Amino acid sequence: MIGLANSQNWSLKDIGVGLIVEDENYDKELKIMERGTLWDAKELYENGAQAGKYKGNQLFAAWIQGPHTDAYTNSYGVTVWLYKYKIIYPDGKTFEAGPSGFYTPGFAYFGIKTGGYTTGNWKIEWSIWNRDTQETRLIGTSEFQTTFGKPAKQAFSGWQVKDIGIGIYDQTEYDKVLKIIKRGDTWSQKELYESGYLAGREKVFGTWIEGPPTSTYLNSYGTPIWSCKYIVTYPNGSKNEYGLYGFYSPGFNTLFINVGGNTFGKWKIEYYIWNRDTKETILIDTREFNLIQ
Repeated sequence: MIGLANSQNWSLKDIGVGLIVEDENYDKELKIMERGTLWDAKELYENGAQAGKYKGNQLFAAWIQGPHTDAYTNSYGVTVWLYKYKIIYPDGKTFEAGPSGFYTPGFAYFGIKTGGYTTGNWKIEWSIWNRDTQETRLIGTSEFQTTFGKPAKQAFSGWQVKDIGIGIYDQTEYDKVLKIIKRGDTWSQKELYESGYLAGREKVFGTWIEGPPTSTYLNSYGTPIWSCKYIVTYPNGSKNEYGLYGFYSPGFNTLFINVGGNTFGKWKIEYYIWNRDTKETILIDTREFNLIQ
């Protein structure tokens, strides 16, 4: 992330929702097994994921990751930044927690239990809080959807999102490897320009969507049935649609974001997949980021 909390050496590396390993090293390493935006609450409960017992020690959780805590200590050697989160449930009710400290390597997580909220759209808002100044900053949101039972989960007909994000990626092997350098929700246009990320070189600023390998969703003619498109809403309310685009063989697609000009403010990106056989279009996620000078 560029332009956010850099004055105190804190920058967002990752947020997400999915399955993580909770073992004896729970406070030493963040082990992400699967991330996604569509989850079957019934399956998560029955396989023990909501209790941290899926495949022995996997937990359904939300996480946040920043720099090592050594990077943001005050003159007394105490970590300055802590984190807070707010859960917005499908019915609009909320729950807030924190401030709490990050584990020493710089990450934190909490287990998610769906309880009676078996279906609907969830949102988690992450903030950091400065113990010296009492300042609170919203630094990112995670959104996901729950269904109840396998039949409803099949809405994606063999396509499941693995990752979506906004940030810097390396496109040296553009069609073979999705190599994320940095992700975040607030970006400085000046820093992006001066770093060369708007010039279409090896490392660029953009967004991405990743699903399963294309070989897993071929029709009877051997053609991948799923494509993707993006709708970008600019700070002034105007919109542009990009796509349809096919996924590269490993299952991902990327889109360069041109933030040139005086387009400061909040940007919104909607992510869709489209089925070439049925003509079905499905909104799978929405992300926002702030562009500052």
